[in-house]
Amino acid sequence: MEDAEIVLMFSLLMIPVAIWLQLWVKNRRERRRNEMGEEEFENTARAFGSIILEGTAIVGGLIMIIMGSSGVLKYVLNFYSA
Repeated sequence: MEDAEIVLMFSLLMIPVAIWLQLWVKNRRERRRNEMGEEEFENTARAFGSIILEGTAIVGGLIMIIMGSSGVLKYVLNFYSA
C-alpha cells in the first residue's frame, strides 16, 4: 500500500473512536445526574478528576475528528486532482 492509503485507513479508523469518546463522556455525565438534573460528586477531588478526564476526552476527540476528516479530505482531493 502507498502512504496515502495508510493515512486514509487511519483517518477512517479515527473518526469512530472519536465519536465513541464523545458518547462515553455523555453517558458518564448522565449517570451522575440526580432527580433534579444536576451533576453530583462525592467530593471535590472526584469533581476535579472528572473535569480533567472528561475535558481531555472531549478535546482529544475533537482533535481526532478534525485530523480524521482532514486526512479523508486530503486523500479525496489528491485522488481527484490527479
